[in-house]
Amino acid sequence: MTQPNPSTALARAVADEMARHGVSFAVISPGSRSAALAIAFDQHPGITTRVVLDERSAAFWALGNARATGQPTVVLSTSGTAVANHLPAVIEADQSLVPLIVISADRPPEMLHVGANQTIDQVGLFGNRVRWSCNIGPAQSGVDHNSYWRSTVSQAVARALGHGSRPGPVHLNIAFREPTVPVEDDGRSAADPYPFTVEGKPGDGRWQEHLIAPPGAAAIEVPVGARGLIVAGEGDYGPEALLAAAAKLGWPVLATALSGLRGDSTVSTYHHLLVSGVPASLTPEMVVTIGRTGPSDRISALTSLEGVQISIDRWGNWNDPRRQATLLLQADPVATIERLSSAASVDPEWAGRWEAADRSMRVALDEAIGVGEQPTGSSVARALSDCAWESLVVASSMPIRDVDAHTLHRGSIYANRGASGIDGLVSTGLGVAAAGSRTLVLTGDLSLLHDGNGFIADQLPDVVFLVVDNNGGGLFDLLPQATHAPGFDRLFVTPHGRHLATYADFHGLNTDTLSSIGGLVPELEQRLGAGGCHALVIPVDREADLKRRQALDEVARSLVTSLS
Repeated sequence: MTQPNPSTALARAVADEMARHGVSFAVISPGSRSAALAIAFDQHPGITTRVVLDERSAAFWALGNARATGQPTVVLSTSGTAVANHLPAVIEADQSLVPLIVISADRPPEMLHVGANQTIDQVGLFGNRVRWSCNIGPAQSGVDHNSYWRSTVSQAVARALGHGSRPGPVHLNIAFREPTVPVEDDGRSAADPYPFTVEGKPGDGRWQEHLIAPPGAAAIEVPVGARGLIVAGEGDYGPEALLAAAAKLGWPVLATALSGLRGDSTVSTYHHLLVSGVPASLTPEMVVTIGRTGPSDRISALTSLEGVQISIDRWGNWNDPRRQATLLLQADPVATIERLSSAASVDPEWAGRWEAADRSMRVALDEAIGVGEQPTGSSVARALSDCAWESLVVASSMPIRDVDAHTLHRGSIYANRGASGIDGLVSTGLGVAAAGSRTLVLTGDLSLLHDGNGFIADQLPDVVFLVVDNNGGGLFDLLPQATHAPGFDRLFVTPHGRHLATYADFHGLNTDTLSSIGGLVPELEQRLGAGGCHALVIPVDREADLKRRQALDEVARSLVTSLS
């Protein structure tokens, strides 16, 4: 079938081959040079599109959707600084192994390096932060490019999913000559029709298939009856299968929030159990860490113990921030633990000792938090345990630390922890929610303000934003700056003085402010079930919040003393 011009042919082939490879969601920011791509993706029946004004926010929308679905998601933009705005999300995708596909439209070669408007050197723009990049030149009416275009898309998707390396972002930079709309003559420029087919393989087949064979189990020698412990972090493994293997082995599982393993069969209060180091009665002889361990620095009390320290990651990430691991494995974590369980004898008392300590600590913390009192970050995070969300997106700084310490509900928890920035939180949450689950986004006030442009989209999904408003950055109250930095509030806390309910109203959210924790869970349940985009703002006093954290640590120290 003849296409009206070469640029339209190129864009339609790219969009169609992306859909054949499972790409079903694309986030578009407006622009002229990217017009052919925007039209092709938007008109493809297998792809859902969202239009987001801010390219930085658009990339985080795509990142969130890829996180939630596990499938590559496209973000596309026009030329110039537009594509440069994708860098923060590319960095996060790089560090968090998210299959983000960045497609940037570019000017043709004859417009480069001559001062043409909206033109920069886009080739290799993201450096080594992408798994793969490719520059596709302009389509020409006299050349059959179909196999080139489609095989390039096949490789881009494969690379994003980890073919040849690890999952992560890829970059396709595609140059277009005008016209970039589906006509031969747009009134400003003209081109001959593209006479060659741009059809894909019959039966919706992919131009090229790829297969990534998963790694198997690694052989580890474990002394008979050894008291070991598993720290389940954020990584690529089957959570439920890991629990079953650990139960056979007789080892306790410390479940970080991002492991998705919170529940009765795991230890979740480790942040407070380790308040003064590792209690003597709970000291393991070997520690196996799976993936990234999360935001609690206290976990290092375990991962820095002398003895056997094993780090396992399916994709070979070097997860050893304290440089204490004695063995780092690129292997299937579950298969490796299953292999251990077939060789080691079970000590029936060892796991029970950790589980009993966890239960006692949870009771003590719940009593000290006091859910009916003045709202604090701790009480908000604890209340989320009683709410039926399916996906929870959590901001960096204090929110993820509070969730890691206090939220028990088992579900999918996402946090942009790769580089620990607050950037893109709103858009990541919207991208996750667009995947269709009951999504709750827990954010602080600064994260909300930093990425408010994420709300400027053609359509918002069903989602609830829960905003802990302490008028600044509460994390800094726990850091040396609070004591030693001149100009502490202005330079670090950065109080903004904005009325967040008014801000949320401006973006069209269904907004309310809550002054107590007591009604939080019913309010969240009602809004999660109602559909639409909502914001609940909970004002939190920074000083009271800091005192509550200190009090919880004192409660923990008292209980740990009784365990030793």
